[in-house]
Amino acid sequence: MFPFTTLRRHPAMRKLGRRLERGAKAFLYRILSRRAGPLRPANPSTLEGVRRVLLVRPNFRLGNAVIGARLIEAIAEQHPHIEVDYLGTDTTRALFLNMPLAHYHALSRDMPLRPWRLFGLLAALRWRQYDLAIQVGEGSLTSWLFTQLCGARRTLGQHGRLEGTYDWVDDPSPEHAHELASSLAASLGLACRPRPWLTLSTQERNAAAATLVGLSVPGTAVGIFIGGHLDKRLPLPFWQTLLQELNARGQPYLVLLGPEEAQYLTALTSSSGVHGRILPPLPLREFAAVLAQLPRLITPDTGPMHMAAALEVPVVALLNVPGSRRFAPRGPADLVLFQPEPTAVADLVSSCPVPAAQPALERVHVPVKPETGATRHRYHDDRGRDNLHAHPAGGG
Repeated sequence: MFPFTTLRRHPAMRKLGRRLERGAKAFLYRILSRRAGPLRPANPSTLEGVRRVLLVRPNFRLGNAVIGARLIEAIAEQHPHIEVDYLGTDTTRALFLNMPLAHYHALSRDMPLRPWRLFGLLAALRWRQYDLAIQVGEGSLTSWLFTQLCGARRTLGQHGRLEGTYDWVDDPSPEHAHELASSLAASLGLACRPRPWLTLSTQERNAAAATLVGLSVPGTAVGIFIGGHLDKRLPLPFWQTLLQELNARGQPYLVLLGPEEAQYLTALTSSSGVHGRILPPLPLREFAAVLAQLPRLITPDTGPMHMAAALEVPVVALLNVPGSRRFAPRGPADLVLFQPEPTAVADLVSSCPVPAAQPALERVHVPVKPETGATRHRYHDDRGRDNLHAHPAGGG
């Protein structure tokens, strides 16, 4: 791994970057909002006369990519005469293969250091002569900038401090993140499922199935992803204890590692018993195809959590901060746990097998021992902590 990449991924640098970014955005928003005009709500007539549209979401997070992708499907199916282009990033490009896109344009992190590439991207966007550019995101200054500079005749953006700079404005942001694309589609008169989107070919699925057979992974093995961004991440001892608890219950599992989690391979292998397998990092689409083979995924609030939702793989979401509730999957077989103990997770997973036809799960309450005010939770940051609970995500 390059030294710059290691430095960029360090938690302290990420937190510093977030603080600096927020300060810079606040200043720019004050300047840019001065040119605001009257609001014009988006409606079905917004798509009248549109032949070429650009969807703008240059976000490097996997989850944000698949959350917004569902709008591609809605436009392509209900307005097949419209060419759909997408402005994303180089790290998420693979997620958009097999989707009905005319062109995929990619922003990369090194473009500010190589301005000629950035100018080339802008030139490519303007050459396409879009009738409409749609910001598929929430409060992204980068998305706003590309929406304004891509050369589109009309623009559609989100409510917020820059809402007056667009020709049309979407409805206010929905309560749940997975409703982002469907809310935007509804304002345009389009039907759209409130669920992330990701497509895999039969060949990819078959190759993933062969990979699992080669690892002797049984069909009942649950997937485990240990990643997470900043305070959404759970510490390594949590995962080591969870693996041991699953082994004690005879529950097969497969630990999937991403590039940032590869450093924990040795430590996790030492905690993995006869019922566990560890899968080293794979290319993104191979990772997704393996994920699609699993009956359930245990994960914090991560990109793979949203990928699993897109692939309709039931999720046990382990949330560490209250803000993650807005992103937790809400399918009938999805479960949400807030700051759980590894033992509680193992008990729940081993007692809730996922049959081939998944019924809606009954509400499950996990008992919690009372804590004194001086007691700190062993694995989690207790700020904003409430009672531990496990429930079907679609049930509240």
